[in-house]
Amino acid sequence: MEETVFFNLGNAIASNFDTKELERTAQIEHMKRNGLSRLVIVTDPNKPEEEHILFDLSDKKLSAENATAFKVTKIIEKDKPEG
Repeated sequence: MEETVFFNLGNAIASNFDTKELERTAQIEHMKRNGLSRLVIVTDPNKPEEEHILFDLSDKKLSAENATAFKVTKIIEKDKPEG
């Protein structure tokens, strides 16, 4: 997934260098929100090997003004029914 999104760092829910730990945090946060929020884990495209950051996708900005560009690495959203 190579989508670029813009967020204000002040809206971050959590951050971690350990991606598995951040994914666990995202799943817990997703359950707390009753599965209604779409959460996204992103990285700084200039430093992808560094810290990963968790945001609520509804906090996404439409432009780079007062925001930072990030690359999406994973989206956590409501489970889709199988079948």
